[in-house]
Amino acid sequence: MKKILLIALLLIPFIGFSQTTKPIDGFLGIKFGTPRAAVIAAIRAKGGKLSKESTADVLAFTDVRLGQRETDLFFVRLVNNKVYRAEFTFKPADDYHAIEYYNNLVTDLNGVYGKGESTKKFTSSFKDGDGHEVGALLIGAAEFYTVWESSTNKNLINASIDKDDDGTSLVVTLMYEDSALAELESSQEKKQDKSDF
Repeated sequence: MKKILLIALLLIPFIGFSQTTKPIDGFLGIKFGTPRAAVIAAIRAKGGKLSKESTADVLAFTDVRLGQRETDLFFVRLVNNKVYRAEFTFKPADDYHAIEYYNNLVTDLNGVYGKGESTKKFTSSFKDGDGHEVGALLIGAAEFYTVWESSTNKNLINASIDKDDDGTSLVVTLMYEDSALAELESSQEKKQDKSDF
């Protein structure tokens, strides 16, 4: 009897932890599958502004925050008028703060969604802890990313350190994605590609 009680007491923290993790079903309070007009209204209500660069399937916003973090770029992608992906780009103070910024973001996400699967890959003569991680990231000799995947619907979140569009400095990117709608979008792209022939 004492063993059963001891096992039950040991499992309580784990059961409580698993119940406190948030499901991956959207971003910024917006659920995957939300129509375009509702997404625009929700982001505007949070102070975001719709950019003129937006299209029917890709909404670009400025002045968007994720918690206390100000985004450099923020895009929402849609398929059949339903949101399936959100992409946040954050600009650290400089390249040497990119890893710290990324680590802090991952820590915050771990606190909400449970521990993600973190990966650090190095090529060439670089390795983790050698003091040259930033240089390796800048020349493409390293990858840092963390993935959170839902066990029920395979929706995912991906955080990574990437190069900016110019390829000259580091940014931290964060993507939320609904896997079923992403597959639908992918199959529609393939059909379009075939119809072009």
